[in-house]
Formats: sequence, C-alpha cells, structure tokens
Amino acid sequence: MHINLDLALLQMYPPEQLIRVVQLCERLGYRTFRYGNEKYFRDPWIGLAVTAEHTRTLRLSTFVQDPFTLHPALTAVAIATLDELSGGRAELVLGAGGGGGGALGYQRIKPARAIRETMDVVRGMLRGERVHYAGEVVRFGGGRLNFPARPDIPILVASRGNLVLQMAGRHADGVMIATYATPPGVAHALAQVDKGLARSGRTRRDIAINSRVDAWVHRDPRVAREALRPMIAGFLTTSYPDTNFVRVVGQEVSPDLEAVLAKKDRGHSWANAHLVSDALLAQFCWAGTAEQVAAQIAAVVRLGISDVTVTLHPPHDATPADVEEVIRGFAEDVKPLAEQLASR
Repeated sequence: MHINLDLALLQMYPPEQLIRVVQLCERLGYRTFRYGNEKYFRDPWIGLAVTAEHTRTLRLSTFVQDPFTLHPALTAVAIATLDELSGGRAELVLGAGGGGGGALGYQRIKPARAIRETMDVVRGMLRGERVHYAGEVVRFGGGRLNFPARPDIPILVASRGNLVLQMAGRHADGVMIATYATPPGVAHALAQVDKGLARSGRTRRDIAINSRVDAWVHRDPRVAREALRPMIAGFLTTSYPDTNFVRVVGQEVSPDLEAVLAKKDRGHSWANAHLVSDALLAQFCWAGTAEQVAAQIAAVVRLGISDVTVTLHPPHDATPADVEEVIRGFAEDVKPLAEQLASR
C-alpha cells in the first residue's frame, strides 16, 4: 500500500536552515511541506514564501490557519499569493488554532461554525467574487481579490473535535485527523467525518483524508517518548476542560495532571510533562524506533488512510542535523517499512 508522506514543522529555523530542510524533503520525495502557525515563532507566511522560492515540486500548506487571528478575507489574499508564487502548489489547511493566541485577546468562539464561514469567504474570493458576508462569527463588509487566483485551491480542515470533523466531512475538500495515533482514535474520527459526508451526499472517495500525528524516531524509544511528552501536555492544556477525546481512546487524565491542565498555562504544563503517562502518550503520538513507528503508522494506514503527515518534535538538545537525520529516516526507513507492513 502506497503512503503519501507529508512533513509538518513548527517555525524553528532561520531561513537558511529552512531552505535546507525543504530542499531535503523535496529530494526525499515528501509530497507536502506544512509550516506551523505557532504564535510568536517565525512568521509562517514568510516561511512558506521562502519555501516556494527554493523548491519546485513540493506542495506547500498552512498548519494551521485559524479563523480568529487573521481575517478570512486576508487568509484568501495570503493563500492566493502563495499559490501564485509557487506555481499552483498551495494548499490551505484550516483549524481552530493552538497556543499563543489568547494573549491577542480573541476567543475561539464556535470553531466549527467559524471554520465553515471562513471557507465560504475564502472560496468566494478565490472565485473572483465581491464577497459580502454576515455570519455568526465571520463578518466581511465587501471586498474582492484584485488579482486572478486559482479558484480550486484545496481547503482542508484539521481537527480531532467531533463537531469540526463532522463539519469538515460535509463542506471541506479534505480532512486532517489530528493527533489520534492509534486505530481506535482514528476510527472514532472517521465516524465523525462519515456523519458529515452523509449529510453532503458524498463518500470518503470524494475527499482527501490525512492522518496527522506528532512524531519522533530514535534508536532509544525512551528518548523518543520524552521528546514528545511536553507536546502532549501542551495540547491537553489547549483543549482543557474538554477531555472527551482522551476517553475515546480508553484513557483518563490523572488527578495530578488535571490539576496542572486546569491552570491553562502551557509553560506550566510543559514543566510538568512527566505526569503524561506512557499509555496516554501512545494514543496521541508515534514515538520509538524506526521499526516501532512504522508499525504504528501501518496500523492506521490499514484503515484506508494513505495520506500521512508527521509533525516532528525534536528533543530539547537536538541539533538541526538530528532533525534532518529523522526527516531522512522517515522517508528512507519508516515509510517503506510501513508500506510493507500495511500491505500484509
């Protein structure tokens, strides 16, 4: 079974290092590069523009653009400009947004509705229409792009939330199932997508479905798990008090960990990441040796998902060379073995 391998990274590197990373991805056959939108890191749109100028075939994607910190009309401007610059290689991935935005004073109100309304505005503008929009969350007093754009730039929605996944199945060009790393979680997410598809009269064959999981590979599985533990603590904090997705995979948040999450301070959660159990971690990331991670990916691919995005989270002491080695290892070792295992 063939796997389309995509790479997602937070904005960790200065431009010269970013160029080396994306050119390496292109040489290794990665399909898409998805560039993070973590607040107060390097600007994602500038990074994607740099990537467009230094690659030729790699698809370029947001990761993720939210409806709140950038007006949807300006998102349309940005993605159309990136698509023009890259020769038609852009893809827009929308989501509710992660950490760091709260300091800007916005609230993530009705994310499923906000993302749906964002799609409406963006699609209208890409078609060259003058858009007037009065939604529940998104409002736009009227405007149009002043340059031609590709009207069918793909719009995917990334989430693990039930309502957003259902909305994405009904309205989006594709769905990125986020963070669920094992068949029980992915199957639950697919069931939510199917509900939306049924309402739209579509099937899974009509949309792209991507499994997006945080990952790290190391010859010592303990090193890989420790690298990812803070990330798990961080996204649990962002979602808290919602922990339904934890129960979906048969896990519970311990009282000690819940007391940390309740502070809604990701820095505090990262400092207490040791409270994330191995059992909980295993449900939301791919961590271990190349062989172990390949088996984890194959288990998800067998559910009928051939598009896979790995989001790398290096240990705090990792060097750029370490990251490039893992990027190479996913393409040359993990992907071929996962394809073999999934085909058995």
